[in-house]
Amino acid sequence: MKRVLVGLMILMGVIAVADAADIGGQDVAVTVDATYVTKYIWRGIDILDDVSAWQPSVNFDFGNGFSANVWASYPGTDGSSDGGRVNSTEYDYTLAYSNSINEGCPWKTDYTIGWRYYDYIDEPDTAYDMQEGFLEMSMPELIGGGITPHAGYYQMWVAKDNNKNGVVGGSIFALGFAYDFTLDQAPELPMTFGWDIVYNDGAVLNTVDHDWTHMVWSLSTSMKCPMTGATIKPAVYFQNSMDDSVNTQDELWASLSYSFAF
Repeated sequence: MKRVLVGLMILMGVIAVADAADIGGQDVAVTVDATYVTKYIWRGIDILDDVSAWQPSVNFDFGNGFSANVWASYPGTDGSSDGGRVNSTEYDYTLAYSNSINEGCPWKTDYTIGWRYYDYIDEPDTAYDMQEGFLEMSMPELIGGGITPHAGYYQMWVAKDNNKNGVVGGSIFALGFAYDFTLDQAPELPMTFGWDIVYNDGAVLNTVDHDWTHMVWSLSTSMKCPMTGATIKPAVYFQNSMDDSVNTQDELWASLSYSFAF
């Protein structure tokens, strides 16, 4: 609980600084999201062993590309005897900066660079906590036709030196694309098909191989709630697991999110 309070204090401090500095003369935009997932799959790993999770988050957009986010994951079932869901409540804190380069040409690149802290609040001290620096890029004008290639690089390290719980740092690379389209039968529903492939360079657990570990296929849409104006986004995912050190089986799961901004 102490680390949660520290994280929230840091986040509130960032908000206070942004407000005092009046970044770009803009108000802070807040987006609140509540997401339910039938499985919690993170970078190929089935975190809760086929158990669902509630994953709320709050995002603060300070303007001029700066943002902060607090995200949480609560297992959908109480702890189990095999430890798969014991102490699995997770809080993630993210600070990020987003911008674009090469405006007005096919090589336009949108990018986000940031830092994230993974906080397992029910574990003693920082036994399983990790941090990462990341760079995510997409090129919306390169191909056209609604196809946007994207890539991500994540450099992870343990939160505490000499961690003896099998948690290790390392790099993770992701490549893929998103394809935006509409169906003639429902033109009011924007659809997005996604595909990603991931290379894990031995990060997260000391048993993970240095290899291409999995591919993820996704299909999602979004709609406005007629009563509240909030955005509802259902999605379905399928993972081809290619390395047993990360996941020994293919995965199928779905999510439903409800978000609103103010």
